[in-house]
Amino acid sequence: MNSIDKKRYIWVIISALVQGLLLGIYTVVKSGPLLCMPLTVIFLVPFVFWLSQEHWGRRLVNFLTGLTVLLLAFWGYRLWSLYSPNGSFYVVPSQRSDLIRVSIAVFLMIPFFQCRIASWSWKFPYSEIFFQLCRNLFLLFQASIVIAVFWGLLITAGLLFDIVGLDKVPYLIFNPITAVPLSSLIIAISISVAIKHPGIDSLGRWMLSVLAWLLPFFSVLSVIFLLCLPISGLQKLYSTGQASTLILLLQFGTIILANAAYLDGSKPAFTSTRINALATVSLLCLPVYTALSVYSISLRISQYGLTTDRIQAIFLAVITGLWGFGYAGAVVFRKWPKSIGKVNIVCVAVMGVIVALMNSPILDPYRLASTNQAERLYTGKISPAEFDYLYMRFNLGRYGNQVLSGLAVNGSEEVRAGVQSAMSVSPQEYITYTTKGIPPLDMRRKIVRSAKVYPSGAELTPEQQEYFASHWVNMTDDIAFVFAEAVRDTPAVILFTHDSGTIYTLSPDIRPAGAVVGEFSPESLDVDVTAPVFMDLLIDGKRYHVSG
Repeated sequence: MNSIDKKRYIWVIISALVQGLLLGIYTVVKSGPLLCMPLTVIFLVPFVFWLSQEHWGRRLVNFLTGLTVLLLAFWGYRLWSLYSPNGSFYVVPSQRSDLIRVSIAVFLMIPFFQCRIASWSWKFPYSEIFFQLCRNLFLLFQASIVIAVFWGLLITAGLLFDIVGLDKVPYLIFNPITAVPLSSLIIAISISVAIKHPGIDSLGRWMLSVLAWLLPFFSVLSVIFLLCLPISGLQKLYSTGQASTLILLLQFGTIILANAAYLDGSKPAFTSTRINALATVSLLCLPVYTALSVYSISLRISQYGLTTDRIQAIFLAVITGLWGFGYAGAVVFRKWPKSIGKVNIVCVAVMGVIVALMNSPILDPYRLASTNQAERLYTGKISPAEFDYLYMRFNLGRYGNQVLSGLAVNGSEEVRAGVQSAMSVSPQEYITYTTKGIPPLDMRRKIVRSAKVYPSGAELTPEQQEYFASHWVNMTDDIAFVFAEAVRDTPAVILFTHDSGTIYTLSPDIRPAGAVVGEFSPESLDVDVTAPVFMDLLIDGKRYHVSG
């Protein structure tokens, strides 16, 4: 091994351990500044280095430095947009969407720079870009196989350690602070070894040839699916709640298979003219998928407004739509497959611009979501009671908190009360709400005050309201209280949800006394108490309920 390889491997190991340690820390922290770590830099830069390490030298260092500076600029703006005006981070929203967008863009752009580093020129054929992209993909694919086998063996070893009584060893291995750095190291080493092996390119070409034959089959499925839609109706598709996701997966699958089949577009994918014609049918279906996806997303937006997740869905729909219309247009104008390279390059460039704009104030998802939700409130599309003040405060960072500040000054009395209630919620309460579904105390008080109480004219005292708000933590909006003599010689109230009713005695103090299970409608309840068929029995000092 020469000195250059030794130096390269040392840096590969160091970068893998640093990446794994930081990602491991990120996985275990629940809140605070550590959640603001630049995930795009920590995750992407080492991967780009591992995939491009064969170009070891000053050009690679300059490329990685430029990429790091760019990603840090994106992260710096995101950090500012998440930092609320009152100077507290509270709960930092997930950076997952940002990481997905930037990762897709960087992965598709790496081959351009790899070719640039290798040739000292920006003039290189599309075929070199394509096969460099495929090589990167197969390097990651083989790394995923290696890591799966490695952890399969570790899990087996962990079970053996448990059997012999060394249970602390599996705990140490599977702790995120240990497991994530170990995974990063295995991935980095497997990529480094595979790069030196000439068989990786042969394996990649073989896999592409196998994937190519899935495209005609995919075309048949696409046609059958679209022909069945008018019969089944769009409502059945959209009622699943996953319509946009399913359609986007169909588009991604078609685009990937088209590239696997036609490669750099220098020749037809199949020797048979009929099979080539059948394969292109799936490309003509892509614009239809885009229209269905956009329509599905627009329905959700018209009902509930923009959120960061829906903006992420819009991004994916726009990107797949660009490829879809590009491929379909090339087929219609008989420029397929020769123009596949031009379409791909244009789409990657446009996607890069969109990703950059989404990491700036122009198309920032947090700004767009907060502005849209505030506009829906101001225009009456959503009532003050339905407005999600907690989402604005904790999930939309600086922009959401600025909207709440404006509502606290210019909003109606009900709106100002909602803002005040949201600002009184502690970060820990909100984390519990989002992870365990337990509403904050103020929200539970509001639910109890607005709940239906039977019989007509009955009502809970303030002390009773406070008790139920404090103790009934797994509360939903659909509850009702029924005053009934459910406990002999003791006043009682029954708290009903859709699937249960909990009986509470009210004297001498409030405490649970029993429960009933079934399907109930809190909107309309008619409760009567009948004498039990059997009385409870005391056997050896223990109470037993006898059912008839």
